[in-house]
Amino acid sequence: MLATSLLKSVGKPDATSWKVKVALKRWLRIGPALVGAAMLGACASASTDGANDPLEPMNRAVFAVNDVLDQVVLRPVSYVYKEALPDPIKDVVRNFLRWLKSPVILANDFLQGNFAHAKVTSARLLVNGALFGTVEIAEGLGLPYREEDFGQTLGVHGASEGAYLLLPLLGPSNVRDTVGLVVDSFIDPFSYLDGRGLKKSAKNGRQVIQPVTFRAENFDRIDDLRSDSIDFYARIRTIYRQQRKAAVSNGLIPIDGSTPDLSEEFDRQLPTPEAEAPLSKAGG
Repeated sequence: MLATSLLKSVGKPDATSWKVKVALKRWLRIGPALVGAAMLGACASASTDGANDPLEPMNRAVFAVNDVLDQVVLRPVSYVYKEALPDPIKDVVRNFLRWLKSPVILANDFLQGNFAHAKVTSARLLVNGALFGTVEIAEGLGLPYREEDFGQTLGVHGASEGAYLLLPLLGPSNVRDTVGLVVDSFIDPFSYLDGRGLKKSAKNGRQVIQPVTFRAENFDRIDDLRSDSIDFYARIRTIYRQQRKAAVSNGLIPIDGSTPDLSEEFDRQLPTPEAEAPLSKAGG
């Protein structure tokens, strides 16, 4: 109620009041999820089967809805995207989306105290920024792409993962990573674009195209995983938890080498051995 009253009192306005309104609206949208995640943290100790999934019945119900949406909406759209667009156009889209993530990655590099990675991320932001991220120039200069997020930052500083969660539309997560999503949304400067005209279209388009591009790039692998799994839910849960552990420890390869690297499905990506090589040189 207090936040709602404040929103009404802000009025039309100057830059400062507009920023207050944006922040309050964002909190009204994600605040309940953050509070809920904090409350669920206590549930983690209730899991006794090693899967850290005390809310499994609820999670499976959410997973079932997400899976239907994938099959009915996301899969057909991503198939058209994959087959209709030429590869150079898809590369431009992927490169641009990666570039937009750079400020969040850079902030988390610094928060983790990983200054070698921060140096590379900064260079990538500037070099690829010459063409607004649409062309991948940096990798050719020995500046590989890698991702960091606040969930990983919390893990680096010793925070436990908390209970496994299945978020509507967003997919697998846990208490720590859900908090991380909220914090990253505040860190991301592009989330503060005002909600009018072209800027609003660009902001909404980014949120829609990210899952489509991932699904298209991993179309066959996800379909194979779905068809080959006796328990698709449990398989995704295992992959997610292993990938997140590897991401927090900056693992060079997925812990479970028998399964495809689906870390990007959850908006994450692990470094590859090739990506790590120049960073070790930079650090030492």
